[in-house]
Amino acid sequence: MNVGETYREMKDYTTALTYYQKGLKIHEEKLGENHPDLAVIYHNMSKLYFSTQKYSMAMKYVQQAVEIGEEKLSSTHPH
Repeated sequence: MNVGETYREMKDYTTALTYYQKGLKIHEEKLGENHPDLAVIYHNMSKLYFSTQKYSMAMKYVQQAVEIGEEKLSSTHPH
């Protein structure tokens, strides 16, 4: 996940997406589909898609992040 962020910050979006997708798959397999850690990956993927002007994809992933956050995190959680 952090590797993906590094590539996104370097504007190597293709490589970043590859690492995000790998991280997402690993996290889903180990933690389940709605684990709060996935919200971070979805949020990062939304930033990537926003940076590449793929706004509908950015919205899709940010919505997934928000849904997990609302479902799994309390209202007093710092994130």
